[in-house]
Amino acid sequence: MAVSGPRNPTIEDPHSDGELDLAEVEEIIPEDPDEDHPMDEDSDNDDDAMDEDSAVDITNDSKAYFDGHSSSIFTISAHPTNPTLFLTGGGDDVAYIWTSAPSSAEDAAVVPRECKVIRKLEAHKDSVIATTFTSPGGEYAVTAGLDGQLQLFSASSGWKKVDSAQEVEEIVWLSAHPSEPVIAVGSNEGSVWLYDIENDAFTIRHVLYSHTASSTAGTFTKSGSLLCTISEDGSFYAWDTNSGQSLVALTSNDQRFAIEGGLYSVAVSPSGNVAAVGGATGEIRVIGLPGGAAPAAGGRRTAGRPQAGGGGSTGGGQVGQIIASIHTHSESIESLSFHPSMPLLASGSVDGKIGLYDAARRFALRKMLEGHVEAVVKVEFVAGLGPQDGWVLTSCGIDGTLRRWDARAGAEIACLRGHLGGNGAEGEGGILGFVQTKERVVTAGDDGVSLIFELEGVAATGGVAAPVAGSQSVTAAR
Repeated sequence: MAVSGPRNPTIEDPHSDGELDLAEVEEIIPEDPDEDHPMDEDSDNDDDAMDEDSAVDITNDSKAYFDGHSSSIFTISAHPTNPTLFLTGGGDDVAYIWTSAPSSAEDAAVVPRECKVIRKLEAHKDSVIATTFTSPGGEYAVTAGLDGQLQLFSASSGWKKVDSAQEVEEIVWLSAHPSEPVIAVGSNEGSVWLYDIENDAFTIRHVLYSHTASSTAGTFTKSGSLLCTISEDGSFYAWDTNSGQSLVALTSNDQRFAIEGGLYSVAVSPSGNVAAVGGATGEIRVIGLPGGAAPAAGGRRTAGRPQAGGGGSTGGGQVGQIIASIHTHSESIESLSFHPSMPLLASGSVDGKIGLYDAARRFALRKMLEGHVEAVVKVEFVAGLGPQDGWVLTSCGIDGTLRRWDARAGAEIACLRGHLGGNGAEGEGGILGFVQTKERVVTAGDDGVSLIFELEGVAATGGVAAPVAGSQSVTAAR
């Protein structure tokens, strides 16, 4: 409705001298501060409306939770052999090893059930930004912090601290070798460090210096023979993990590869023949790797500056070549995932969308999935499914939802809730990560809680159907 004139117009005083004429005032009676005054009916209604607005209906689909952290949970890892053991790290400068196993039959019947602490890991002086259990059997837990420290905890000693290392000012990411007790870390000044873990101690294998700005992410190939790393400077390197030499090197000096604002996500295909990187402007580059090449001999436990020139053209006609350039998102690519057995790539973006690409058709866009109302933080295909039902993709986002998708049909098959999210002004950042099997997803929440969601039917194996029913609703005051 339009209103003419100012909302609070000034009323002119009829007396030019601006003084109050007492002759026009019959009597001024001061209010008694102790006197009760009746409350009008509109005030009651306003209070009722405020009460209704201050309560938020929160749906909780989780079956169990861990709330030991007092701040955001930035990272979560699952033990490789014990499906009930998890490792989380957060903004409270601590990490926890905890179990989802119920302590009794009575405890198992409680929904949602509280998970129990195995050990609190207090060794950092700043946020724990990354965690992992080592391969092959989870004999060690490793935590990495914004304080630049690596901490090592041994299962054989009851998860007590056995070693630490600090070579950089700030650690950005941590990745575990898929089959050996070896880890890689990336730093804020661009260096990448490979460590062997033996006899309860870290030993430096290689130091890799080619990035000129913060190394934002890194991942091993499935064989562990290559480590792929990216940086804010827009560079990509594929390193031989034995020799420490770069077999592929691409930088923003190559205009075909350059993505303005740098690179922030990387994934490698199961064969190890292809890597995909995602950048700040929503673009993706797909690069050929020497996936079938045998690792070079020698080079263990040596630190040195690897060779970075030439793009690494040995090992195959497409090694070091840009196979595809994709630009389907409007904002930064936060996560990439290759399907474990089918020629399919998924991307998750700050624009809230998920892209699906057909690797058999030069990574042509197959489908754009829309459901998240804020940034998508992570996407990951579910492993271990059969060929007929293996098209299940899991995603999480700043909106606080965990979603599962049938990638074949391009349809959402489950939307699970329980975290706060979608309210950046209140500091609610949704879900920052997850680990999963086909029947279970465990989250890392910006609200300081880790939730366990159990799935069944199409939500676990794929197929288009309605989201899982049976949600619990609880009322919480904001």
